[in-house]
Amino acid sequence: MKLSNNDNKQYKHLTLDNGLRVLLVNDPSSEKSASSLAINIGHFDDPIDRQGMAHFIEHMLFLGTEQYPNRGEFSQVVSQFGGNANAWTATEHTCYFFDVRADKFADILPRFADFFVAPLFEESALNDERNAIDSEFNLKVKDDNRRIIQVHKETVNPAHPFTKFSVGNHDTLGDKDGHIRKEVTHFFTAHYQAQWMTLVLAGPQSLTELTELARINFSAILGSDTKKPPISAPMYRQQDLGLLLHIQPRKHLQKLIVSFAMPDIKNLYRYKSLSFLAHLLGYEGDGSLYAILKKNGWINALSAGGGVNGSNFKDFNISFALTDAGIEYYEDIVEMLFEYISLIKDKKASLPALYLDKKRLLELAFDNQEVNKLIDWVSNVSVNMHHYDDENVLYGDYCMEGFNESLHEQLLGYLSPHNMRLVMIHPSATHETETINKIAQWYNTPYQVEKISTEWLNALANIQSPLPEMMLPSVNPYLAHDNTLFAVESTAQSPTQLKDKPGFEFWFKQDATFRVTKGHFYLELDSEISIADTKAMALTRLFADLFMDSVAEQFYSAELAGLSYHLTSHQGGLTLHTAGLSSCQLKLASQLVEALQKQPISATRFAEYKKQLIRHWKNHNKNKPVSELFSILGAKLMPWNPTPEALAKALKNVCFNDFNAFRSALFSSIHAKAFLHGNWQRKHAKAIQQQLLCNFATSEILEDLKKPLNTIEQPLCEAYTKENSEHAFVHYIQAPTHSVEDKIKIMAFNQLVSQHYFEQLRTQKQLGYLVGAGYAPFNTRAGIAFYIQSPKFTSADLLAHHDLFIQEFVAHIDELEQTHWEDVKSGLKSQIAEKDKNLRLRSQRFWVAIGNDDHTFSMQEKLLKSLNALTFEQLKLFIIKVTASDFPSLTLKMN
Repeated sequence: MKLSNNDNKQYKHLTLDNGLRVLLVNDPSSEKSASSLAINIGHFDDPIDRQGMAHFIEHMLFLGTEQYPNRGEFSQVVSQFGGNANAWTATEHTCYFFDVRADKFADILPRFADFFVAPLFEESALNDERNAIDSEFNLKVKDDNRRIIQVHKETVNPAHPFTKFSVGNHDTLGDKDGHIRKEVTHFFTAHYQAQWMTLVLAGPQSLTELTELARINFSAILGSDTKKPPISAPMYRQQDLGLLLHIQPRKHLQKLIVSFAMPDIKNLYRYKSLSFLAHLLGYEGDGSLYAILKKNGWINALSAGGGVNGSNFKDFNISFALTDAGIEYYEDIVEMLFEYISLIKDKKASLPALYLDKKRLLELAFDNQEVNKLIDWVSNVSVNMHHYDDENVLYGDYCMEGFNESLHEQLLGYLSPHNMRLVMIHPSATHETETINKIAQWYNTPYQVEKISTEWLNALANIQSPLPEMMLPSVNPYLAHDNTLFAVESTAQSPTQLKDKPGFEFWFKQDATFRVTKGHFYLELDSEISIADTKAMALTRLFADLFMDSVAEQFYSAELAGLSYHLTSHQGGLTLHTAGLSSCQLKLASQLVEALQKQPISATRFAEYKKQLIRHWKNHNKNKPVSELFSILGAKLMPWNPTPEALAKALKNVCFNDFNAFRSALFSSIHAKAFLHGNWQRKHAKAIQQQLLCNFATSEILEDLKKPLNTIEQPLCEAYTKENSEHAFVHYIQAPTHSVEDKIKIMAFNQLVSQHYFEQLRTQKQLGYLVGAGYAPFNTRAGIAFYIQSPKFTSADLLAHHDLFIQEFVAHIDELEQTHWEDVKSGLKSQIAEKDKNLRLRSQRFWVAIGNDDHTFSMQEKLLKSLNALTFEQLKLFIIKVTASDFPSLTLKMN
């Protein structure tokens, strides 16, 4: 196997006698173990009269097996031992995965393996989980992505499995003749075969021990020599091409998608020819299609290369986020796209050098990749095992063997007008034709279909030359720098503060642990101007968006070179964050800081972004009610965090002159915090520190702005109504104090209650699809939030169930000490004590500590000390106290 330079894990491929392919991974640095099983079965395999079956079975496997019959016990035990478990069903694959404390892995693995050997499919569980599937479907009915995809499904070859309904609901999974269990069992037996599965076991265990665990637990899965039958029907027939679809979304979306039909591209991964083509079309620098269309005022964004794909099809999409004017000029946009494609054809000689640029970047990314959470990593690898050869399971996403001219020409050949479909998504998507309006099944999406005129398609096919101002990318200047790994100057465990003037903190830490040529730079600028009122808070957010828009073209090459930058608003001001390769990142950071005050922003872009931001905030009303209630909760607790509705209202009457006056004042008086962490030495830190001092030399320096937090003084309940909305509530308990002791008690309460809450109110009582309890701190004050959203039960009913659960939980709390308090405690301990897996996570932890004035960087140690001292009796008294009816809490209800 090809491994990254910084990969110290050991690997072993294994195929069991039943045909199950296994990858064993010894990771001595991990405190957890994880497993993922991916199977080449998805909703494409659903029987026509049982659509949603694959998804249904994914749910059912968690609800009891012959050896472990208790429903939902797997997730409870995994949570108890400090882990997580989940699964997903896609078109042609389903994936199951979990992680757990390493010392409990061997105990949990038999439970996981039994999913695939002997699931119970117990009758009452089948009926209950069908309700959960139906709730999930109802939750997604208003989701525009699902609604748009359904139109796609209805306008392709009906013989292709892509057209099937993936989620399922009461109708498709109903027990019409009393044989649903027999059908589920038959589907499982026919499809859940070992030869179509891949398994990853990873953890600190030796390869020998992992081999034994794989053989003992997974050999019982049934397997055969049967190969998966290929999909024979094409995705598109000739009559499915040359179409223009008009789709009406629920939210305010304005998008044009130009889609080209291609065959399966899975085996092209060694060359990344299609990714390279997408890179050329999605270029955003000077002379790009993006830059020209944006200058014309027709688009706000462009992306290339997306689109659905599978084992015999690939949609190659170029998507344009349209302005109001762009809707009127969509035909011109399509014509300019084909002019840019002709530029790519004309400039064939310059392509190998540009390909090498991208190849070099991917090699740098592969050798400097950072460790992810083990549970995420194993699930990705188990799926990659279905797509890449054994030696490239880890390298396949990065592999670029060389510019393949014939393959490039073949792919360009698919970018033909006669091989194209257009999709126009707009709230008033209507067209003056005789085409009958349609409503998509399941999701009720209004849409129209019309044939594109042959005359226009022929005209597009005759485009042979680009516009004079069109240019391809040039060789990337940011890749000209050597990525040197600097010698370690200091082994200090925590960041140190460089001497600054008051009100201007600069912290630095050279990375001595991960040793990658990467780094992170953070700059927080607090300004009293930004919190003067709701209008100022809205303008701060608008400035962040406009700034990112205004510098996009200038710094696009930096993004291509593996650097990222974001300007975001926070309570009190703005935060700039840069990340990526360290060699030229400080140059980028300096240029961005200078641009904060000097970058020109046009009145046209102001008007466009003001309109888009107001629409975005108003679209929030169409979010799921639980999300809306959490927004209201945040606004009630944090005065500097207004609701989206309040922000939209405040921004409505702001003019460009107001914006310019606000921007001029924004940096006139500031408090600044900066942090540099990664592959740099002290001299680099001192240089950018001095640069920052020069940048803000004329600014008045303020004291640190402390983010305010409202304290809940008594039990409060507020009700909200919204038409055509599901019912929901959020019940929030704020920690009594800011103390570490209260913080750890809230964390322990959450660890103790969350899985029980989900199991009883979601799995057993089937109150809704969105059910949960979670740790929810606001401005460093700990808290716990309970929430349920339901299409059937009123918020009053949901709260009654919630109150009853809490009463019973408290009444039987002593039983929890006997069963699993110590396991819960050790599970929470492992979560808090978990080492930073990569440079990004460590940078985030240090930056959060700096923001919270934790200058000893000791919160982790304080929490562990408090947890070790916490007794079950103390926690019990705390839970009884905070769940009492007279304890201050905030309950928000919808409908």
